Amino acid sequence: MLDNQAYNKYLLQKSKNQKLIEERMRFFNHFNDIITRNEIKSLSSVSKKDVSDFISAVQWSLVEVQKAFDFLSEYTSFIQKEQPELKALAETINRYCLDRFEAFGKEAVENRKNAIVPIPDDVKIDPKYLGALSNIQFVSAFRELQELIAKMYEDIKKAPFDWGYPDYYSTDGYYNRVIDFVFAFVFCGTYNDGTLTVDMKKFSTFTSIKRHKKPELMIAGFNKTGLSIDGFDKKSASFTVTYAANSNIIAVMNAYVIELNESLLHWSAWEMAKWSLSYRYIEDLSAQKYEPEFLAKMDLSSNKLREIQYWLYDAAEKYSFKIDKSHPYEKNCIQYKKGSKIFLLVGEKDIDGTATIFSKVIFRDIFERETDKVMVLYRKFPDTFKSNCGLCGGIDKKCTMRIFYDIDGKQHRNCAYQSFYFYNPSLDDIKAILHLYIKENKIK
Repeated sequence: MLDNQAYNKYLLQKSKNQKLIEERMRFFNHFNDIITRNEIKSLSSVSKKDVSDFISAVQWSLVEVQKAFDFLSEYTSFIQKEQPELKALAETINRYCLDRFEAFGKEAVENRKNAIVPIPDDVKIDPKYLGALSNIQFVSAFRELQELIAKMYEDIKKAPFDWGYPDYYSTDGYYNRVIDFVFAFVFCGTYNDGTLTVDMKKFSTFTSIKRHKKPELMIAGFNKTGLSIDGFDKKSASFTVTYAANSNIIAVMNAYVIELNESLLHWSAWEMAKWSLSYRYIEDLSAQKYEPEFLAKMDLSSNKLREIQYWLYDAAEKYSFKIDKSHPYEKNCIQYKKGSKIFLLVGEKDIDGTATIFSKVIFRDIFERETDKVMVLYRKFPDTFKSNCGLCGGIDKKCTMRIFYDIDGKQHRNCAYQSFYFYNPSLDDIKAILHLYIKENKIK
């Protein structure tokens, strides 16, 4: 139904990159297939649902989703220039994309707001962070900082684009705008008596700030919610950050960010600390039985996952595995390591709006050596062991990630990237999975 030749001619005139042209045509044909399959009678009647079906078909890969949105952006430009009679189709695509990007922003800030665990009244702060504040003053100001950030997220959720949130497809890091700005104020500033004086040149060239567009909208949002940014101008040598309602907020914000800069080594730990504004990182270590990274993660976990993780922590310790301070989280799971070996990964992720516990393992050799125990898990988690090779479209191509195994009298071919996921396991299930994992990986 779509004009294949016209679009291909447009691409050839616009670019000499043959690989990109082939990629765009692949998505063009896919979009055309969706329209045909959905029995659209005229292009003017293509709906946002049809465009959604097009995106949904590639959501197995974030890379493919990015490429699909890139195609839609370029295709609407093509329509505007070469096929204005299809204006209604371009408008439908643009409406769908903007709605989707706005939803991304709302979902992102909601997740970040929900990740903030309020600091309890009785927390003992490590004395080295208190400065001129008492423990009570520090805790009170830190809670107020958490509430201020949550207030910003609530305002952003009403209209993400007003705060400069992406009106285009982007990866998750581009939704860290609030925290990236707050942290950069500290990194690029000097604190003194309730005021941060920020070096403008250093701030504007700071890595986490350069990726964010429309910084002036963030500054306007901060000022609207009470965090005063004065003198922010590209021509200025510096600007100041204050909070008139309680200057102690700037003091605790400075202490928190400086501590993370000195103690955290891996981006995954940074992401957790930035999203959660967790007091665990500045709590007196003598009051903690576990590492701050472990406790911060557990504060955001369900009771069921906490039960599993406390048991798994002890099991890992039994085999001399420790939380990897240089890389504490992997696939949203706590990562225990011993040398190059990684212990069983167990975590939690959102599936259709529900926090779902999962474990991700790769089995290759235990199907024959531990047949009886594999069959017990197979009967309880039959979907886990279904053949899934071919998602990349190359089922007949050589692939080092392909797993062959026999189970229940049938041969299976699985992709190691997709296998094996166990969803909603109980603690007893985790114990059974760990037994096979230890055998598979020869852990002693």
